Amino acid sequence: MEPASRTPGVLGLQVLLCSSLLLNALLVAHHFLSALPSPAELLGAARNGGGSLSWSLQAARDAESVAATGCSGHDRVFLDGIVGEDGRPGCECNNCFEWADCCVRTPDCTVNADR
Repeated sequence: MEPASRTPGVLGLQVLLCSSLLLNALLVAHHFLSALPSPAELLGAARNGGGSLSWSLQAARDAESVAATGCSGHDRVFLDGIVGEDGRPGCECNNCFEWADCCVRTPDCTVNADR
């Protein structure tokens, strides 16, 4: 009969242990889930040019901007290259081309195609 008399005490400890574990799990989940911004907030900041962009997203945005620069196919554009009239990266023309977007061929210029 002794095991029957200890059962209410053991049951109380089990309930206390389970409730403690459940409370700890809820607090840990709340801590980690409330610290993360929602995907909608991240996308909204990226679309609106908000200051919460990470450096990698800002670098990707800058690279896309440079890639969209039209330079007539006779040059290259570098993010850290020369600056154009509008403050954006400008075209760095090949040897026989000039002007802002490298569309004007230099007269009497010979090109080495092997280079």
